[in-house]
Amino acid sequence: MGENENIIDFNLPKNQSSVIKVIGIGGGGGNAINYMYKNGIKGVDFAVCNTDTQALEASPIPVKIQLGESLTNGLGAGSNPQVGKEAAMESIDRINELLDSNTNMLFITAGMGGGTGTGAAPVIAKAARDKGILTVGVVTMPFETEGGRRHDHAKLGLEELRANVDTLLVINNQKLLEVHGDLKLRQAFSKANEVLNTATKGIAEVITQHLTVNIDLSDARLVLQDSGTAIMGQAEAEGENRAVEAVKNALDSPLLNDNDIFGSKHVLLKIVTGDSEEDEISMNELKLITDTIQKQAGNNVNIINGVGTDPALGSKLSVTVIATGFDVKEEEVEVVISIGEDETLDSISKPKKKQDSNPKSLSEDFSQQSMFDFEEDFQINFTEEEITEEEIIERDVEDDIPSTHEENRVVLLLDDEIDEDLEPMDTSIDDEEENSQEVDLSFNTDQIEEEVEEEFVFRDRVKINPEELEENEIASRKREEKLKNISNILRTPSGLTNLIEEPAFKRNGIDLDDVPHSSESDISSQTLSLGEDNVIQLKQNNSFLHDNVD
Repeated sequence: MGENENIIDFNLPKNQSSVIKVIGIGGGGGNAINYMYKNGIKGVDFAVCNTDTQALEASPIPVKIQLGESLTNGLGAGSNPQVGKEAAMESIDRINELLDSNTNMLFITAGMGGGTGTGAAPVIAKAARDKGILTVGVVTMPFETEGGRRHDHAKLGLEELRANVDTLLVINNQKLLEVHGDLKLRQAFSKANEVLNTATKGIAEVITQHLTVNIDLSDARLVLQDSGTAIMGQAEAEGENRAVEAVKNALDSPLLNDNDIFGSKHVLLKIVTGDSEEDEISMNELKLITDTIQKQAGNNVNIINGVGTDPALGSKLSVTVIATGFDVKEEEVEVVISIGEDETLDSISKPKKKQDSNPKSLSEDFSQQSMFDFEEDFQINFTEEEITEEEIIERDVEDDIPSTHEENRVVLLLDDEIDEDLEPMDTSIDDEEENSQEVDLSFNTDQIEEEVEEEFVFRDRVKINPEELEENEIASRKREEKLKNISNILRTPSGLTNLIEEPAFKRNGIDLDDVPHSSESDISSQTLSLGEDNVIQLKQNNSFLHDNVD
């Protein structure tokens, strides 16, 4: 037997593709994955999917999948998410072939708001999750300059993707401008790719990087599977207080959509230092980091630690925090019921109830109709009168309902004018209570009907110009982002210091270079006026009154 005959070739999973794959979908996802591929992420395989063949040919990624060849002819989705969705469904066999090649974990990167990424990402995520693959979405929300329509597409696509992934990381591109200031166009999108790379690499290398205290894929599955929204932060620090600074900076990451880890149930914590004995983390530093996370997240959080070394860090300490398991916050939905001019409360209330002559029950019926949005100062005052049982039995409900057959019936209201020729009514003591009771009941009913009619008129506000509504939404988003930015700045010690030291006129962008000196005045020191005989005279102003005194 020759020497070569003793060699047996085993087809081990180790020699096949990586169990962790990163797929970039669409234009934004493709640009991000190109950036990741050039910078490198340990232990992952890359693939790119797009409906645009030109973008696929320009990508350095070796594994490429063209979506919807017959549907789009390689010309893209035209910013239509529905086309992107149908293109992914057309090419689902090729996607399944990629996912079946030894895949245990999948990262999906995409830019929300376009056509291919917004429409195809949920389809690919669902295909992976149906196979039991741990699926993590890392996506960006568009800049405000990209328009309201793109924002609407992004929100719808984000919710659909959220329902088909185990974990979702959302990166708000608008925060790039708030953190880094006014950027050039290519710089802004390059920063977005950098943040996507940081988030994806941070999660992937928590699993793939070999650590002294290791975190494996089972730990990651425990934290990330069916966890919903995730928050991730990463930071480095050096010096005597490096542990506290690193963990605080990691928790104060301003680029993610949210950075508050309070209420999370699971946290993956990776700590890496230099490999020398002096640079290695101490037990006291480890305690400081875990105590800080415990305090920020709450006492019920489960922290899974991974601790290792990297010679490239030197004296620095690197902290990566991934928090998941947040309770879903349900948004309050305002319910508005449109009422026509001919409709009344009885016609829209469900179920319909028979009218009761008892004022107390009438007040209870109106108090239960919470679907009407009355103003705070709106009050309905009811007067309650004691009614004997005998009177309740004698009084029929139908007597209060106007009938067209009763031609001779006279209804008196408070607003009606009284004829002077009418004879005065003799009100005796015996029937005074009954008369006052009938007047009070009529008055209360008229008051309620009058106030409700005013509310119907107020509901005309539903007719809103769509353009004005879009402008209001953009202004509201800008205000919300501005407030969040201020909150993020105040959370960091350096941000608070800069806010205090920077003058207000600089923060507001006011230029003081061309301000005229206080001795200069743009008001003339002479005036024209009419003197005697209507002759125009040139008068000198009083310098003590009109000139600056300084």
